[in-house]
Amino acid sequence: MPTAPLLSIGIIFKNEERCIERCLKSLEPLRKAVPCELVMADTGATDGSRAIAERYADLVFDFAWVDDFAAARNAVMDRCRGEWYFSIDCDEWLDEDISELVGFLKKKKTPDYALMIVRNYRSAGPEQSDLFSDLNALRLLRLATGQRYVGAIHEFWVLKGQAHFLPHTILHHDGYAHTSAEAAEKKLRRNMRLLRKELEREPESLRTLNECIDSGKFEPEYLDYVRSAVALVQRQAGLWRIYGGCILRSAAEAAREQGLPELWDWIAHAEKTFPDSPFTQIDLQYTAFWAACDREDWAGAVQHGAAYQKGLQALRAGCLGKQAQDDLARSPLRFASAAEERLAQVGLANACLQSGRPERALDLISKLDAAGLSARQVQNAVVILGELHARTTLDVAPVLTALYGRLAGPHPGKPEQQAWLAAFDVIAAAAFTGEYRQEEQKNGGWWRPAYTAFAALADVCEAGRAAKLMTTADPADMHAILAKVEDWQALPIEALEHALIAGVTFPLPEKPLPLEVLDGLASRLAHGSNLARQLTLALPEDISGDSGLQSLCWAQALALAALGSFDWTLGKRDVASQFACPPKHAQTPEEQGRPEDTPEAGLALLRRFAGLERVLLPRMYAPAMLTDENASLLPPMHRWGLYCARAFDVLDNGSPQGYLAALRRGLAACPGQKEMVHFLLEHFQEDPRPEASPELLALAEKVRSILAAYGPNSPAARAICESPAYKQVAWLIEQEPLGQMPQ
Repeated sequence: MPTAPLLSIGIIFKNEERCIERCLKSLEPLRKAVPCELVMADTGATDGSRAIAERYADLVFDFAWVDDFAAARNAVMDRCRGEWYFSIDCDEWLDEDISELVGFLKKKKTPDYALMIVRNYRSAGPEQSDLFSDLNALRLLRLATGQRYVGAIHEFWVLKGQAHFLPHTILHHDGYAHTSAEAAEKKLRRNMRLLRKELEREPESLRTLNECIDSGKFEPEYLDYVRSAVALVQRQAGLWRIYGGCILRSAAEAAREQGLPELWDWIAHAEKTFPDSPFTQIDLQYTAFWAACDREDWAGAVQHGAAYQKGLQALRAGCLGKQAQDDLARSPLRFASAAEERLAQVGLANACLQSGRPERALDLISKLDAAGLSARQVQNAVVILGELHARTTLDVAPVLTALYGRLAGPHPGKPEQQAWLAAFDVIAAAAFTGEYRQEEQKNGGWWRPAYTAFAALADVCEAGRAAKLMTTADPADMHAILAKVEDWQALPIEALEHALIAGVTFPLPEKPLPLEVLDGLASRLAHGSNLARQLTLALPEDISGDSGLQSLCWAQALALAALGSFDWTLGKRDVASQFACPPKHAQTPEEQGRPEDTPEAGLALLRRFAGLERVLLPRMYAPAMLTDENASLLPPMHRWGLYCARAFDVLDNGSPQGYLAALRRGLAACPGQKEMVHFLLEHFQEDPRPEASPELLALAEKVRSILAAYGPNSPAARAICESPAYKQVAWLIEQEPLGQMPQ
């Protein structure tokens, strides 16, 4: 008979094709280090899991599922022959460092039980390395103890005697991270069905109630489980000393989420009754910290935030004692990961700022692990630094510079770096806006504008260059700063506005920009005070073609942005749409910080646009492209510009009917410009029809008779319509009544 192995490894599985091979491969170093056997129970796999298991296991057998996890695991144990039994799941994998585990197994005299860390990851992304919770799980025992699993769900061994803790032996677990919402809901429904059966048998079982709180968050009776468990702990029923800390931790979390009135009573009870529990020292303090922030109790937030940090330090230093080991064998800490610590650190910095402890706030931000921040945390940190700069005399420049340097520095394997920098840019840009600066002025006691904090970054990012621009009055210096801009999209637009108002020539002659960049900048200038409109209206009506093409394209970009921002209906909207979305407050243009949309402004904008198109189109397109026949090949706004320029040309030459005809053709070619065409029609004061000379009347009659001899689509008719003679009398021939304009 073969010698019994030192270690038996037991696994139950169903459909685990995603992760089963990873798990089994992770066990191979252990199987080589000590004599092992691997026994696996298939509880009904229908994917490729069984085939993979058979390649690795010493024994794979079928187990008919009976709605009982303990029964399945006991069936595996019954087939094992080792001195020790080690339980692992397929969505777990053994850490590479097995030295502690191997050393424990090879010792002659050790306790009969051993706990190890199960690290539950809450994200499947690259940040999983620090977004997790640890459980001290009993996974190793001597088979000679005769132990059996109990519990149909969340099965366990009843510990009899001492257990050894293996703090450096880790089972990584990502089953929750990879579970879809649908699969998670299905799993929770299964768990709750089994837990309800156990609760029916033992309605006052704190262990089962604790499991119900963990699994039943979305059940209608969730708060009933919470209140029942707390009531049992408060009257010291059953295993209240063992489960009280984790139950009150969960109850406080639920109370904050649900807005329950018992929140602070439960926090106080936990602090009084279980002061040494890690659930009280860490998770509960975390919840209390954010609850204090919710009600803007900044002094209370600082107190609980500092207690939370102290608890984390004690945990990591191993100073919490045996109480922590015992507690963490029943439930993992929820808020002890580096990710939650960073979140609380930023929040605590804000609480310190709001409660008059600016030096402490700055110190907390300076110690942030920037490489682990989320985009939202980057934003919050930058907001705090901006407010510290604005509201105090502290020098935040070294901390802000160091933070940006860590965010922008080389981060191999960190795809979120672009999100960090984008988040930084968003908050920096917000400090430059007129609205934010107005709010600063309303708040007394502010020392300086927040945006000036970014001047320390003038050599490394666009927010820094913008701050330097805003604090510069010399156009030549502004020109030099703009010449260093690398990312125009990231440059706060207020800085460019400042330079343009100061008279800086733009685009810079030595730094030509692509058309899409010009369009983007012009579009951003159309907001707020709408500098795009102001600059467009400042153009002469008769625009010279002597300007460089770059300058003309910039002027056109401004004009297009101004046209796009103008309300061509002048506020005359459909009544039904006004009912559907009533305005909260009808602001005047002055209140909105923008120029008013008036008929005069609209007509002037369209004339400037037409003047630009009149100059640009011949420089950008061959003559053949500017005919009616080929106009449809032009980009939409150039097509509209062609007809708009023609309409104003014939109007200025004394032909109102020709103007209407040109608008009619323009609308047919550019239906997207319907509002502009109707605006021009509504505000067109029709002149009396000019008196035609006998010669013109005779020419018109002759042209009309020639056209009548051909079909409207014949080449000869099209050639006649393009002739100078036709254009001279077109206004007499094309007399479209206003009522026949397309709608």
